[in-house]
Amino acid sequence: MEHILYSVAQYKILSAFIAFLLTAVESFIPVLPLVAIILANSIIFGMWLGFFISWAGSCIAAILLYYCAKKLSKLKIFDKYRNRPKNEKLTAFIKKQGFSMIFITYVCPFISDFLITVVSGLVKFDIKTFVSGMVCGKFVMFLFISYVGEDIEGFFKNPLKIILFTMFILSSWIIGKKINNKMHVEDNL
Repeated sequence: MEHILYSVAQYKILSAFIAFLLTAVESFIPVLPLVAIILANSIIFGMWLGFFISWAGSCIAAILLYYCAKKLSKLKIFDKYRNRPKNEKLTAFIKKQGFSMIFITYVCPFISDFLITVVSGLVKFDIKTFVSGMVCGKFVMFLFISYVGEDIEGFFKNPLKIILFTMFILSSWIIGKKINNKMHVEDNL
């Protein structure tokens, strides 16, 4: 461990770039352990820098993956599946849920980000709703994992920290929902 920390200190920019790339690549290859990558980044770079590197890499890659899936949805292969009544109902349901569904699914670390992003692109989910929900959801999840990674034992021994973090998640959802609604109101003007 000391050797790793020494190497990181010596090649800080290169190490940060590699950490950024790891979280970005995880968006395209979901078998990589995202939670472990975030924890490692927060341990190596500190809570805030590790969080920011992980969050930025993952968000940028998710937007790229969304656009790739949206481009793929234009292929003729998907036409026969898209026009089926069950799939039309599912697509309508997903679009109706909007920001809340995207936010909640990205906050949960056990739901595949890859799957959410690809489905959002394939059903041509509104980009503003997708990005705002994804960025806010990943913000909360990544901050939580980074925070816990910095002091795992202290977090679970102090119930006040758990309560405060739950309040933070709820307030993040409310703020994100208001921002999303405001963006849609401005679009309609």
